[in-house]
Amino acid sequence: MFSQDKLNELLQATLDGCHSYKDEYERIRDYKGEYQEQLRDAYCDALLYGISQGYTKYDIDNFAKNEAIQIFCKVVKLLPKDYSYYYLLSYFYKREDEKVLSALESYLKDLFKGSQKIIEERGYFVGESSLIDYFFEPFKQGFPGFWAALSKNLRAYPNQKGIPELCGVIDEYYSCSTDEDALELLINTMQKFPDFVLVKELIGYTYYSLKMWNNAIAYLEATEETGLFFSSRDANFMMGWCYGKLKNHRLEENYYRKALETAPDNSIILNNLGYSLYLQKKYVEAKDIFEQCLELDASSVYAANNYVRALIALGRNKDAKDFVKNSKLKISKTIVSRVDKLDNSNARIAKTQKEEADESQLLDYDFSQENAVDLGIKRQQFSNEKLLEDELTARIEQGIEVFGKKLKMYKKKGVYGRQFIIPIGRLDLLCEDDKGDLYIIELKKDSGYDDAYKQTAAYLDWFEQNDISKGKKVYGIICLNSPTKELIEKVHADKRMKLFEYQISYTER
Repeated sequence: MFSQDKLNELLQATLDGCHSYKDEYERIRDYKGEYQEQLRDAYCDALLYGISQGYTKYDIDNFAKNEAIQIFCKVVKLLPKDYSYYYLLSYFYKREDEKVLSALESYLKDLFKGSQKIIEERGYFVGESSLIDYFFEPFKQGFPGFWAALSKNLRAYPNQKGIPELCGVIDEYYSCSTDEDALELLINTMQKFPDFVLVKELIGYTYYSLKMWNNAIAYLEATEETGLFFSSRDANFMMGWCYGKLKNHRLEENYYRKALETAPDNSIILNNLGYSLYLQKKYVEAKDIFEQCLELDASSVYAANNYVRALIALGRNKDAKDFVKNSKLKISKTIVSRVDKLDNSNARIAKTQKEEADESQLLDYDFSQENAVDLGIKRQQFSNEKLLEDELTARIEQGIEVFGKKLKMYKKKGVYGRQFIIPIGRLDLLCEDDKGDLYIIELKKDSGYDDAYKQTAAYLDWFEQNDISKGKKVYGIICLNSPTKELIEKVHADKRMKLFEYQISYTER
């Protein structure tokens, strides 16, 4: 039996010296040695991994222009017809939708026949991992009718609980017009099928897309050990990016280094790592990383600009001037202006506070109410609840007192208090005080009607009956605009709750 390691060695040796997909195809096509079929199989698998990895959507309109896809389809033609899975994918990439649906049914039948022993051992045909590996990752959004057809076909077989339903959710996920709609769909699905890791990963990715960094971190953390879709490189990169946005550069650095373990030659990760080191004032390390990045990718404009920043920070003025003068890449006008003012020494010169501030490229928002000017419109509203949630979260994260209390967001590994999910619903904010007592905060952009009270009361009841609040007091806070008389009376009658009315004001700077 020819081992997988030996096959990988054969593939590597066969492709040695190739500089393009065309060269690789010709090598694979012309190979006449032993294990020809297995070699072509391994090459298809390698191509497929590169084509489908990492992101959640294809640029379907550019399938015909994607060189890797075109080569994949050509190599598939060299394989016998019993390589039904590759032929199925080939039809998909060539946008031959009718052939895809026909081949899908045949492939599942053949796969089922060959999986009897596995089915006997685990009790089902397709589980979440198989669904992701064989369908979600390579087929992604598919085309109208694909996921519905897969869901229908899978119902004929003994699958892990919820798999056909998950196919339907995936179909809906790709038809969502906004990230908010996708998030609502995924969270509802998670509450129904809490064991599906893919759903949690997609929630993390959606929060990442919405730039809700703490929420993204929580869900990506929750799937760190069991991630099925995103590669460790991609997940670690997203974690690094999130922590960078939160200005936690120590953890940002940590996750970029983790990402590099599986992708050591990735110039984007290297540049981001270098910039994280730079912001931590680890200038020598940063300089070395930017140099490494430019060696790998001489066209990296970001690395070039950051390299100059690091040289200036190290007092290597002459080197910075020489690099800017000789660089064929676009150096920002701000950096060029700074370099022009430098002398020709390579001795370290202390930077001014203004220069340090300019380099940080980070803006801190002050949410204090000092010098606030009342708009004169007592009932001014936020246009949507997310804006109210954003504003309040920012205050809490900055340690600013809210509702007359010093609160902090509830945080544990894999859990964050914003849009906190429990079996009966989704809390806007879950916070805690210094004593560990919990605060459920419900936000409404307008009067909230009576449902604000009913909702908060139900959440309080749930917390009081479950272990999460064991040994802790739990309070409810409702914050909205223009509360009704009925709501005011109901909240005042419930000693567990308080009601706040927000107003919008602007601060003159």
